[in-house]
Amino acid sequence: MNMVDKKINKKPIRELFLWCCIGFGLFIAFTTEFLSFFGLINRFSIFVCWFFLSIFSYLKFKNKFKYYLYGFVSKINFPLNLIMLFRLLILATLILTLLTALIYPPNTPDSLSYHMSKVMHWIQNGNVEFYSTPITRQLYLSPFSEFVILHLQLLTNGDYLANLVQWFSMIGCMITVSLINKELGGNNKSQLFSALFCVTIPMGILQSTSTQTDYVVSLWIIIFVYFIVRYKTTKSIKYIFGFAVALGLALLTKQTAYIYALPFCIWLLFLALKKPNHFLLLFTIPLIISLINFGSFKRNFELYGNPIGIHSSEYSKPTINEKINIKTTLSNFTRNITFNLMVPNSRVNNLTRNFINKVHDYIKISIQDPKTTFGGEYWTFFSLYESYASNVLHLLIIIFVTLILIVQGNFRTPIQTYIINIIFGFLLFSIILKWSPWGNRLLLPLFILFTPIVGFGFFKIKSNKFYLFTSIILIVGSLPYLLMNQTRPLLANIEKGLESKFIIKPPPFFKNSRNELYFTFYPKLYEPYKKITDKIKESNCKIIGIDASKTLEGGTFEYPFWVMTKDEHSGLYAKIFYFNVKNRSNKILKNRLIKKPCAKVFLDQELISSSGNQLKSILTIKPN
Repeated sequence: MNMVDKKINKKPIRELFLWCCIGFGLFIAFTTEFLSFFGLINRFSIFVCWFFLSIFSYLKFKNKFKYYLYGFVSKINFPLNLIMLFRLLILATLILTLLTALIYPPNTPDSLSYHMSKVMHWIQNGNVEFYSTPITRQLYLSPFSEFVILHLQLLTNGDYLANLVQWFSMIGCMITVSLINKELGGNNKSQLFSALFCVTIPMGILQSTSTQTDYVVSLWIIIFVYFIVRYKTTKSIKYIFGFAVALGLALLTKQTAYIYALPFCIWLLFLALKKPNHFLLLFTIPLIISLINFGSFKRNFELYGNPIGIHSSEYSKPTINEKINIKTTLSNFTRNITFNLMVPNSRVNNLTRNFINKVHDYIKISIQDPKTTFGGEYWTFFSLYESYASNVLHLLIIIFVTLILIVQGNFRTPIQTYIINIIFGFLLFSIILKWSPWGNRLLLPLFILFTPIVGFGFFKIKSNKFYLFTSIILIVGSLPYLLMNQTRPLLANIEKGLESKFIIKPPPFFKNSRNELYFTFYPKLYEPYKKITDKIKESNCKIIGIDASKTLEGGTFEYPFWVMTKDEHSGLYAKIFYFNVKNRSNKILKNRLIKKPCAKVFLDQELISSSGNQLKSILTIKPN
């Protein structure tokens, strides 16, 4: 072995990648807040920040890059074995999801109503401060994912890379779960299988090509869990600081991180108690978290009186359980599990529904109790949509592997503690949050946390045939989600026609313009939006006011107005703001509106909920 090989082997490239993710997260968070403080959120300032980051990265990592590149090239071979099969399957999954993320613009309801809209308001205002809006989710929800999109939006002057934030997070999760599997004692084969298991999670596949935030928060969660596992092994204090930063970024990304992090924080506490000098370092964790989240905490506290923005809007406080006891916990626990057992067979799904009804009849609690349910009754259906998709195969394999570990007598610390922490997080989720049909996507971090355990279980089984069979099942089961995503289909689009018959149509990107692709979830909305935005552009109006006072909080698709009124020659966007806002944000922030609109657009809730032809008469424009 030559000197270069020795240097390569001494440098843990996968762990280095995680530290780079941490550094990148801090760069995004602090540069955004710093520039916002001076009102400098614009293309030039972002370009300057990225220029200096590029110079620093080159000087810091150029030698490491040479070592890793040499090692990678020198070890390229194509053996026909199980490890190569895992690599090819993972690579195929990554390529297909990458194509989907690049072909389609952000087009889910959440993307159009608040993920992308808040980015445009930040660019327009030159800062990330709160503004007057009827969609309070644009304000109080943790902003890190949108911070990254903000940088990409300014760098490219468009949303062409917006979906890649989640896609890169999937890669980060895949790498981290393989590292955790290694720490648990897995070999190369089980590490790669853990990675394959991770990238084939149906909910993860669908979300990896969107601007949702569950994969991003999963990345930070799985990283800080890895740092705990490494700290247990090495007792190195750098992992305590790494844990603190990753946790801070997780909280800056999504509030569900508070729930999933608690059990692992308790685990770290007990580990640190064994070394008194390390225990004192735990007091730095709240400080680091507060520094990372200071801007977000401050803005929420000023508007809502608390650091995480809990208030009485449709999408905030009402999502929290109003009744907490054994019965309500059992209700949510069983519904959250069985919703991940939905298959493409209505008879099987009806059996599942009947079982859940019987459970609720037995414990004497209503399945539609609004104190424990948000968004209607318990539904049973198979879906290729990212908010409703079930992870059937993965759930069954997780249960199977856990039972195998118990039978083989390998269910012991740290694996036992690791599994207990995941289950504890799931219990907290079921206790704290109401059940909702779209809440299944919030469970993505738990499935990712379980993947190293699955890989370890297969390592203990030691059967190549079982590895091969399960891998084929996983990749075949993932194909509908890879190729027939409901809002971003790559191969075909499946729609339910008359008499509940399914119709297969070609993917819309073959014939539709990019603007039309924003409306794949509600295709009938494109024409009325186009009619109004064309009229605005013809009148050369650059300041647009939107009245959404008649819509529910989540029912305004604002982002298409930004895209469709953009000047094609100059690349400049119109100025857009809300008027007639009736919530707290208008009372506190109304003085920031200093210009009158030259056009007013009036939206109604029917714009979103209706699928009929009356849409054309619902969306209207009035000259100021």
